[in-house]
Amino acid sequence: MKKSLLSLTIFLTLFLISCTKEESKVIEEPSENILFFDDFERGDLSQTENNVNYGSSTYSSVSNKVKKDGEYSLQFYYKGGSSGEDAFAEQRISYPNTGELWIKYDLYIPNNYTHRKENSASNNKFLAVYKNDYRSPGFQVNWSLSPNNTGGSNLTLHRYRNGTEQPSISPSGGLGTNFITEDDHGKWIHIMARVKAPSNENATDGVMQLWKNNVLVCNETALNMYGGIDENFMSEMYLMGWSNSGYLEDTFFYIDNLSLNYSAF
Repeated sequence: MKKSLLSLTIFLTLFLISCTKEESKVIEEPSENILFFDDFERGDLSQTENNVNYGSSTYSSVSNKVKKDGEYSLQFYYKGGSSGEDAFAEQRISYPNTGELWIKYDLYIPNNYTHRKENSASNNKFLAVYKNDYRSPGFQVNWSLSPNNTGGSNLTLHRYRNGTEQPSISPSGGLGTNFITEDDHGKWIHIMARVKAPSNENATDGVMQLWKNNVLVCNETALNMYGGIDENFMSEMYLMGWSNSGYLEDTFFYIDNLSLNYSAF
């Protein structure tokens, strides 16, 4: 009898452990409510989901040269040039109108990354979120990179209000200082960003938040960046973008595991 009870106890213990593990596994699975995900394993930019689509590609293409997971990632090619020459690589994406967007992806920083300081503008676009058409805002914000004078980059914010560009700012508290450094060369960094349009014209509750490797490096939650009447929403974005500093050598960035959502992941 004691033997039977012992066997039953062992069975129930193992069963409960198994159930707990299974429940943990389910909790860790990606949310089914994510708006869009692409790991680029199709080998092209044909992925579409919930009316999210890739737009124009400028020196960006799916590549198997450097990848974080699987066989492919999205490559951005910046052609090298002498001092004073700009460079350009960008991938546009459209999505349904929304007042809030969350974005996350893995970004590979090349070994030869050097953010040079030019006599003219030296800032480089990093991530832009806006209402189409980009040329005539509407709601429009972006994160850019500025040189930190040691070859790395600091993070800066740019925003429009009622169609007028506002002065650029740095993340408060010095959070965006040394956003990219030599320690990042040849490595993947994890990026997550949140953009939320303000509630009305007079409100200062616009949000721009950005995390690097799960560390908050931009936490602006009181921004005056109203898009205008019937313009206060976002419907497009682009990854990377124009480089005012340019690069001395050909420079390649890679993005993998891109996700978009209307709320926190």
